[in-house]
Amino acid sequence: MPQRTKNICGIVRFQEHDIDLFLAEELSVNSEFSRWFVEKSGGGFDCEHPAVRVEINVTEDGSEADVSATYRDSQGRHFRLLVENKITAGKMHEQLERYVRRAMNEHMRGAIEGWAVKLFSPAAYWDRHCPDGVQNITFEEAAEFLRHSSASRRAEYRADFLVAASAIRSQQERDQYNAETQPLVKEWWDAVYERLEVRFPGYFIHKTRYPASVYFAPETQDFPRHLLRVDLKGHKGEVDLAFRNCNAQKLSKILKRLPDVPGVLVVNPKSSALRISGLPKFVISDGLAVIDEKVLPAYEAAYRLIEFWKRHSETLREAFED
Repeated sequence: MPQRTKNICGIVRFQEHDIDLFLAEELSVNSEFSRWFVEKSGGGFDCEHPAVRVEINVTEDGSEADVSATYRDSQGRHFRLLVENKITAGKMHEQLERYVRRAMNEHMRGAIEGWAVKLFSPAAYWDRHCPDGVQNITFEEAAEFLRHSSASRRAEYRADFLVAASAIRSQQERDQYNAETQPLVKEWWDAVYERLEVRFPGYFIHKTRYPASVYFAPETQDFPRHLLRVDLKGHKGEVDLAFRNCNAQKLSKILKRLPDVPGVLVVNPKSSALRISGLPKFVISDGLAVIDEKVLPAYEAAYRLIEFWKRHSETLREAFED
């Protein structure tokens, strides 16, 4: 084996699309890697490698897959691999669950014989929890496989590519990375924070200061994150106060007893949420002009939901009791 060279990949800034292209190529041409990736962590299927077709950013059944790879076995049956790639950005609400539903629907329609859903991320990625039916594969694991599967300089380069892409560790590093690579995002959020200090001085806390999307979770001081989560979804015009692992039936009865309930109760598989909807929709690319007329109303809704919890927290906590 040739002598190891210290990280021969000179790339230092990565976007998730870079990982999409990397994975699409490996699944298309590298039979050994393709087989390893499909079978890693279980949930694979018996098929020929590499994939017969690989597409990126494919939307179907209301879900966009970063990578969609189609495989075939010796009998001509088709199988689907769906992959969500992450470097620093958080997962959208039920993002991986939608992948699973999409694959199951394809199977029910007879379009595929089997399927697998994977989350591909750095080992230090802050949100690696996967729902049932989804396996997590880390960049580091894939890099290790590539490095030992071949003595070629290409394999070494591809391994170093993944190692370099996984270098962002902390929330502060993610914020710095987004601020440096997406200055318009930083400008937009700085303007939002300036307005918030006028309208809600010191009220909201943002764990991630410069997220690249408008789906995020602001908090306040003494926020019981083990019980609650605020999901502000600017692109949908919704704000949720999500109750983690509570009794939905009991929560519904409690809300009927309380006055001035903001929003309506929405029951999800793993949580229930008090939702305020019908708000103005916005995304960061709309620019600074939408902050006062669209962004601040979303924070107003979040404020109403949090204050409702504070006023009635003793009563609402009953929904978490067995």
